[in-house]
Amino acid sequence: MRIDAIREGIDEHYGDSPLRPVLLASLLAAADAVDSTVGVQMAYLKKWAPRALNDLRLRVPAFTPGTGRAVRGDATELVHELPAVDLAYLDPPYNQHRYFTNYHVWETLVRWDRPEHYGVACKRVDSRDPATKSVFNAKREMPAALAQTIKSVNADVVVVSFSNEGYVPLADLIEMCHARGNPVEVLAFDSKRYVGALIGIYSPSGDKVGNVSHTRNTEYVLLSGDADRIGAMAEQVLHGASS
Repeated sequence: MRIDAIREGIDEHYGDSPLRPVLLASLLAAADAVDSTVGVQMAYLKKWAPRALNDLRLRVPAFTPGTGRAVRGDATELVHELPAVDLAYLDPPYNQHRYFTNYHVWETLVRWDRPEHYGVACKRVDSRDPATKSVFNAKREMPAALAQTIKSVNADVVVVSFSNEGYVPLADLIEMCHARGNPVEVLAFDSKRYVGALIGIYSPSGDKVGNVSHTRNTEYVLLSGDADRIGAMAEQVLHGASS
């Protein structure tokens, strides 16, 4: 109710203000700190998470110096339209799970369009619309789409993040980055798996019906660009991780 009231107030009092996106970002971050999920919004916890009882606190977001703009669209098309940049960071989906459905509550919180919904998770009904689906979630089509996107980015340095549990193996990712004609640096980080994978598999009634197979995975960051530049970037990251 508090989130709803604040969201209504943002449009009522700041609908035409440059502060509107700042306030939306602050509300989204505040809501994320008290939600009762395991991170994604495909389902919800059977019991309230302890943090859901915390106060809702809106804080000023961290700002990035300088100007900027947000562009929303199909990456396979936008990559041919965007201007040249110093650095491009690509964070594609790793598998069939879509950002649109994983975080549909945040989608609605920003749009505030009161969509029709379905299922226990109350997903937006447009989650079923083909227009909200991405080629990057299709196992057969994703590798070619990612390879073409990486190759087409007009950037001095391209950074790609991925997981060893994704659709594309590391060797293929390296080859995709090499297709830009630049050297490639690979950083690998041992990480905890998504928290939902750490608590086992449960039936709709809450009974445990499966076991956790493994609790760690490897997150990759690939750097493609001038050898000296990406080497210095990698060294700085590794130095920071070890200090």
